Amino acid sequence: MGRCKKAIQNNISNVAFLRAQIEQLTQYFAKDEVDEIWITFPDPQLRFSKAKKRLTHPRFLRTYQQVLKPGGKIHLKTDSPDLYRFTKEVLTMYNCNVIADTDDLYQQEDRAEELKLKTHYEALDIAQSSRIHYLCFTLPEPLAGPEMDEQLKEAIRYELDRG
Repeated sequence: MGRCKKAIQNNISNVAFLRAQIEQLTQYFAKDEVDEIWITFPDPQLRFSKAKKRLTHPRFLRTYQQVLKPGGKIHLKTDSPDLYRFTKEVLTMYNCNVIADTDDLYQQEDRAEELKLKTHYEALDIAQSSRIHYLCFTLPEPLAGPEMDEQLKEAIRYELDRG
């Protein structure tokens, strides 16, 4: 059953489902309108040349910051260790406040109720993942500008060269 259909059947009214380019987010939500953003199992864009397309890249974090309430949370669930490590690097470099961080979510007995829910594809275990990585964080005010992105690019390149 689709997510939208489930929300309607369960009378959940505080959700929104959009099928749009993420760059258009500010066209759908006003400043400070969103409490939380959940990024669940996005394409990890593993090639170095695709790093700017990762949904946790600072260029997207700046977009999220435009609609998130101050202190609004961003959640990432992924089965990609590379995306998880990349996001942790971003959070450190850009002084984000990490609220929760685990590299093996379902091994934690005492996780919050919302973290016990599995996405449709996660339940199907299409990737046959042995680990689900989870991060929850908030953004600093203000988030560093695009000039910092070049340092991130160099840090990623350095990690690739070492690995």
